[in-house]
Amino acid sequence: MPHPARSARLVFDLLAVPRWRSLFNDELRRTERRRVFNVDGLCRLAAASVDRSPDDIVGMVKLAEGGRNRAFLITMRGGFQMVARVPYPATVPKYFAIASEVATMALLRSSGLPVPEVYGYSPASDNAAETEYIFMEFVYGTALSDIWLNLGERDIVSLTRQLAELEAKMTSIAFPAGGSLYYTKDIEKMTVRPGVTLEDARFCVGPDTRLSLWYGQRSQLDVNRGPCKPLSAFLLLLLPQANR
Repeated sequence: MPHPARSARLVFDLLAVPRWRSLFNDELRRTERRRVFNVDGLCRLAAASVDRSPDDIVGMVKLAEGGRNRAFLITMRGGFQMVARVPYPATVPKYFAIASEVATMALLRSSGLPVPEVYGYSPASDNAAETEYIFMEFVYGTALSDIWLNLGERDIVSLTRQLAELEAKMTSIAFPAGGSLYYTKDIEKMTVRPGVTLEDARFCVGPDTRLSLWYGQRSQLDVNRGPCKPLSAFLLLLLPQANR
């Protein structure tokens, strides 16, 4: 477990004032993103996910705030760094969103796409961190938007070709049903319709996680969100639910 003084410093860093402000309902927007969790517990789980000791953690700072998650950068002795992502309280559907993102990254990575490695995750909050989380590889690099205007024509052509090749790899992956992707074991833990298994039985297609099907009171509706066969049937499924 991290030293008490170190834990106090981590908590201080994590509670730093956000770098953004909403133009309206600012306090409400901040409340929706304010997530209370066990910092020491998260550190223990993060260290265990990469076979390290919690005492190896020398720093944990807020890295970024996205639309669904807050990302933290964890630094360990020797310079190793990893990312911990924690969803906001307002993120829906929490379990399915976390489970689906992890499975999607794993499938893409196994298909040869340059996707960050996932070290560990929990789609439920019943753990030492008292929150859902994803631990993943920290990828070093430069944002394309920072250098795009300085690229020459040859670089732009090369980059565009690489992006097209990656897109071709993604679109070549076939799915047996409409919905979102999961590890089969994560769907089996939930009382939902059985998933439609892929050729790689580790994965299956389950409920669709798009926000329009879960936002607000829609998350309380007992409706069919997939999986759906054939794929065309899923498009028809979305129409009546969009008006509820």
